[in-house]
Amino acid sequence: MLSSYSTQSLDFLLEILPDLQPFVTEQEYWFEIKMVSPSGWDFWVSSANTEITVGFAEYHTHFGWHEGDPTDDATDAAGFIRSLRTGQLMLSVWYRGEEYVGSRPIESIQEAQPKTWFQRWWRRKQRLQIKKWIE
Repeated sequence: MLSSYSTQSLDFLLEILPDLQPFVTEQEYWFEIKMVSPSGWDFWVSSANTEITVGFAEYHTHFGWHEGDPTDDATDAAGFIRSLRTGQLMLSVWYRGEEYVGSRPIESIQEAQPKTWFQRWWRRKQRLQIKKWIE
């Protein structure tokens, strides 16, 4: 049976993004949503640890912390998910060879490019891959 936090946040999240309903599975106290984006990257949402975590490709982010307000957390998570799905946000993912180095959401490809000499030096042996919901 889902926790009170998970029940409330899932209800509110599905009210905002009802198309996620077919991908929901309920665990003991939390829910998971797992699917693959149209571009082929893994996408998931979880309410484990009494917070909402949204993952896309290698990146994940947290909404709420230790019993935050479930409706606020679901609203914030839904906003992030919508931004990914509409292309307003994409991911910059850095690799050293095939090894994952780091990632972050960005609004434009220019935003991902190193701007300072130190950033260019730090990224000199790394390659950038931009990951979008729809390629």
